[in-house]
Amino acid sequence: MQMPRRLASRRLTTGGFYGSLASIRIDSYLESPSVRLESLDGAFVDLTVIGYQFASGVSTSSGPDWDANWLMVHGEAWDGVQSWAFDDPCLTTWEAKELASWLRGLGSGGPTVAAGGGPGHGRFLLTEPNLMFALIEAAQGITTMDIYFEAESRPPMASCDDGEGAGHKVRLTIPQSDLARAGEGWEHDLEEFPPR
Repeated sequence: MQMPRRLASRRLTTGGFYGSLASIRIDSYLESPSVRLESLDGAFVDLTVIGYQFASGVSTSSGPDWDANWLMVHGEAWDGVQSWAFDDPCLTTWEAKELASWLRGLGSGGPTVAAGGGPGHGRFLLTEPNLMFALIEAAQGITTMDIYFEAESRPPMASCDDGEGAGHKVRLTIPQSDLARAGEGWEHDLEEFPPR
């Protein structure tokens, strides 16, 4: 029986300028595919695959077997005001790989490739509405994106969704080189969870 992977986390508190305290989180993901998207302003989104939703699922279908391919995701986020975590089967094996490719596309510096050149094409939608990714702008080596959290992924004390109806928004401004590395690392790590 495969044991679930765990997120080991600890916090260090340091004295800062003018005597303020800053909290620094040090995470150690134990053998788990994870991607961290961290904004220049410190906001972040961490997604870690902790296993298949149905660990013993074996596909007997000739086509895509949805039940066998749902991934349990542990997410952590900080939007600059609040932090929260969630555990939910919110993406499939193939969506996880597509997300890696989308992030690499954003990191390549070719926003028209990532955005698809039309309205709504700058969004990466998943089957479940828990997470949605949206390209806002890509220029001069920097990408601004929004990640929306809904349903089980939404923070407990969620603010309004700014009238967009897409969920709680976290805006990230990330160097494109960091996005490229995040996409490549995520894709490599996901080899542990192939489609079944």
